[in-house]
Amino acid sequence: MEADALVGTTLGNCRLEALVGVGGMGRVYRARQLALGRIVAVKLMNCGGTLNSLVYEAALAEARAAAKLDDPRVVIVYDVGEDRGQVYIVMQWIEGETLEGRVQRAGPLSAGDALRVIREAGAALDAAHAAGIVHRDVKPANILIDAKGAVRLADFGLASLSGRSSGDGGFVGSFYFMAPEQGFAAAAHPTADFYALGATWFYALTGGASFKGTNADALIFHRTESPPDVRTFRPDVSACAAKLMMRMMAKDPSARPASAAEILKELSNPAMLLHTDETGSPFRILPPPPPTTSDIFTERPAESTASVCLPLPPPSPQAALGTSSMFFGLLGVIALAAVGWPWRSAVEQDWVAATAFLAVFPVLLTFGDRRSPWRRPVGVALWAGSVACLFEFVRGPERVPVPCLETMIVGALGGALSLGGVYLGLWGTDAEEVLWARVLAPAGGALLAASALTWGAPTDGGWGGAFAAAAGTAWRAWWSTGGAWRWGGLAAVTGALAAARRLKTVASTPSDGRKLNWNR
Repeated sequence: MEADALVGTTLGNCRLEALVGVGGMGRVYRARQLALGRIVAVKLMNCGGTLNSLVYEAALAEARAAAKLDDPRVVIVYDVGEDRGQVYIVMQWIEGETLEGRVQRAGPLSAGDALRVIREAGAALDAAHAAGIVHRDVKPANILIDAKGAVRLADFGLASLSGRSSGDGGFVGSFYFMAPEQGFAAAAHPTADFYALGATWFYALTGGASFKGTNADALIFHRTESPPDVRTFRPDVSACAAKLMMRMMAKDPSARPASAAEILKELSNPAMLLHTDETGSPFRILPPPPPTTSDIFTERPAESTASVCLPLPPPSPQAALGTSSMFFGLLGVIALAAVGWPWRSAVEQDWVAATAFLAVFPVLLTFGDRRSPWRRPVGVALWAGSVACLFEFVRGPERVPVPCLETMIVGALGGALSLGGVYLGLWGTDAEEVLWARVLAPAGGALLAASALTWGAPTDGGWGGAFAAAAGTAWRAWWSTGGAWRWGGLAAVTGALAAARRLKTVASTPSDGRKLNWNR
C-alpha cells in the first residue's frame, strides 16, 4: 500500500500504523488502540479538506447502524469521533482479506466456497434487516474473510432505515453491484441488498462484475439489460444456484426473494452444489472448476474466445445403486432387530447407562454446522434427559432419599461439567471451546453415573470403596442381561443415522459413477 503522511500519528486514542485501504468514502488504517493495547481498524472519512458536519453525521450514522447489530458476521464498531479536523471510526480489526482481494489474488472461488461466503453474508443481512437496517453497499470489497475462513460484513456507511430514501435525490452504492432502483434514488428496501448480494455471488464465481464498461454504462445496464447466466462462464455451477442468482438480480424488486431468510433456506439446499443428468434423476458431484490463471473478463484474441467459453460435454449418466427410501427402510429393519428385541431384558442399571449416554451424546452435535438452530435445544434436552435418568434410577425403594455428601458433590460436579460441555460446544465460537466441550461432557457423564451408583450405597468403608462395590454389582447385572447388545445396537443405529444425514448433504462420487439417488 502507498505511503501516507498520517502513518505514525495519533488520532483520538489510536496510533495509525499502516494504510491498508482507500475507497470512495475514506481511508482505512491498521492502528493500535493505546488504552487497551489492541489492534483495530480506523476509517478516516473524506472531509474535502475541512471538517464537514455532514461527514461527521454520516460517520455517526454508520457507527449507530453497526452498533444495533449483535451478530458475529458483522464487523464491530468501537468508537466514532473527530480529532484535528479528521472524522474517524474505530472498528474491529479482521486479520484476513476482502472477498475482492481474495478473488484478485487467487482467482474465482470454487462453487462450494462461493456458496459458503454468500450464505454467511446473507445471514449478516438477515440480522441487519431484522433490525430495520438496509446496508445499500453490499459488494466484494465490503465482505471480509478472516484467517480462519469466517465471513463478516463491513462498512455500513451507506446504511439506511428500511423505507427511507437517500435524502438528497441522488443515488448511493457501488455502480457495478447496486440494484437498478437504487441508482435512481428509490427508498431503501431489503430487496436492493439481495440484488447486490447476487451480483457479488456472480463476481465470486467469475472474477468480474455482471456488467462491464464505465460507471455510467454499468448504471444503465443494471436497469436495462438482463444479467448474464453465470453458467456461461462457469459450467460447473448448478442450475439451482444459477436460478437463485437470477432471481436475486431480477430487475423488478417484487420478483426477488421476499426476505433474507428465504434466501438462506434456498442456499442451504444440497442441490445448490449438485445437479442432475439428462434423465433428471441421480445427483452427482459437480466437477472441479478448470484452473484459472487470469480474470476471465480479460480481453482475448477473437480466435481464442470459443475455446474458453465452450463447456465440456456432460458425462454419460450411470445407473443408481438405490434410493434413500430403500436405505432408510433397510435401516429401520436393522434398528428393530438391534434395538427392539434386546430391550425386552432391560434392568434398572440401564438408567445409569442412559445417564452417561445422554450426557455424552451432545458431543456429536459439535461436529458439522454448529449454528444449526435445532442443535442447541436438542443439546439442552439431552442434558436434562441425563439428569432425569439419574433421578429415575435413584427412586428405587432401597435407596436413601438424601445421599452422602460425597455423592452429592460428585453429582453436582457431573451435572455442571456436562452442562458446561453443552454450552461450550453449541454456544462457543472458538475451536478451543469446542475441544473443551468434547472433554467436559464425557467427564460429566461419568461423574453423574458414579453419583447414581453410590446414591444408596453404604459408605462405612469410604466413598471410593462404596463406588467400587456398587459399580461391580451394576456391571454384572447389566452385562448378564445383555446390556452390551442393547446399547451397542443403539449406538450402531445412531451412527448409521448420522452417516445417512452426511450422505444426504455431502454426496460422494464412487469411481464407477454410481451413487445413492437421494432425490427419491
